[in-house]
Amino acid sequence: MNDVKKLPLHEAAYCLTPALRLAIDQLPEQAARSAEELRLRVGQPPSLSCNGRETALSCNAVTAADLREIVARAARESVHSYADSLRQGFLTLAGGHRIGICGTAKAENGVFEGVRQFGSLNIRIAKPVFGCAREAYEQCCREAPASLVILSPPGHGKTTLLRDLIRCASAAGERVAVADERGELAALRDGAPQFDLGGAADVLELCAKKDAVMHLIKTMSPRIVALDEITSAQDAAAVCYAANCGVEIFATAHAFGLEDFRRRAVYKPLLPVFSYAVEITLSDGERACRVHPLKEGAPC
Repeated sequence: MNDVKKLPLHEAAYCLTPALRLAIDQLPEQAARSAEELRLRVGQPPSLSCNGRETALSCNAVTAADLREIVARAARESVHSYADSLRQGFLTLAGGHRIGICGTAKAENGVFEGVRQFGSLNIRIAKPVFGCAREAYEQCCREAPASLVILSPPGHGKTTLLRDLIRCASAAGERVAVADERGELAALRDGAPQFDLGGAADVLELCAKKDAVMHLIKTMSPRIVALDEITSAQDAAAVCYAANCGVEIFATAHAFGLEDFRRRAVYKPLLPVFSYAVEITLSDGERACRVHPLKEGAPC
């Protein structure tokens, strides 16, 4: 049991109520090791998610009081960023684990201000995978850094791959500026990344991509700008701005493959920007990456 308690799931579970922590501690080691998310919904038993599939645990249903206590415990450990993070619907835990919050929204003048009544929590288990991007990095950047976009549906590991690409570039001595709008890439605590991004990475978090990219280019003179989840025209404009400033881009985008990426209107302005697309596929629990050259003459 002592070894099992060192698993990422048990590290993330410190903010749970005592009863829920006990249920997690009693899980078989393989279940605890493979868990990617812990879902907590009022009126339902907790469930573990792995490869996009949920399995309910054999324990009592979660209550609204449980969720309030969990958020309160997490906030005490994240007091410096509690207000800003909660307005965006999440809290970052020690070790880079993350609580996503859902329920009754709070709005002011039609603007989303966070969640005021908690209905469900999603604790995402941080599992850095060192070396997972090495092959893709060497294919795309063996001669010099090149702009690339990572493609997959949600839950396939885009952010994990992007973190390792940043580490690869940093290890090669390339300055990487990270526009971490939702605190998922670095998970800063007291200025220090909870995820290892390498020694040559500078992070600006909890700032809209369009503002973050401009600030990073002006202040940190990066060779590469990295950003997660291009989802809007404003995000796409930030990528184009960076490209026009002469820096390379590492980014992620939701798409069911390369053709889907090319069809989506929000991504069309980006097609001239990227030299490569790195497509992640998931089959029978196994992830694989395929590199697609997007520009004529790009090394393959």
